[in-house]
Amino acid sequence: MIPDADNSVAEAEDAPVRVVLSFDGPWERLPVRDRLFAERVRLIAGRELPYATLMYIWANRHPIGQVIDNPHTQRIRKLVVDSGDTDLNRWRNHERRIHEDFMQVFGEPPGRLTRIGVLTDTDNTRSTAEALYSDLVLSP
Repeated sequence: MIPDADNSVAEAEDAPVRVVLSFDGPWERLPVRDRLFAERVRLIAGRELPYATLMYIWANRHPIGQVIDNPHTQRIRKLVVDSGDTDLNRWRNHERRIHEDFMQVFGEPPGRLTRIGVLTDTDNTRSTAEALYSDLVLSP
């Protein structure tokens, strides 16, 4: 675990385990604030942001099932699927219904899935963590 992490606070927004799913979608439907944020990222980083990003995370204290907004954009949201240190050092298996989770988190159907990533993230708390990931399987 990352003791000082809190996924609802920008300065402490780290997680020992993340599965990140990115989706296409209709940019023209987004508020100006989100479009400007995406343009700023594109100019600075030279990369396009996805229309929406759903992250499955292991949080310190947030309850399983909680949706946590990104402090910078409403187009990145985290869904807590594990919480606390009870199941440390054990393999965790999760089966998710991505379409239903996306609908719950964003209130609209997902576009095309464009990217999948895994991430152990400690940059904000300047700490260390280790996580092992097994195969990710997508099925209809």
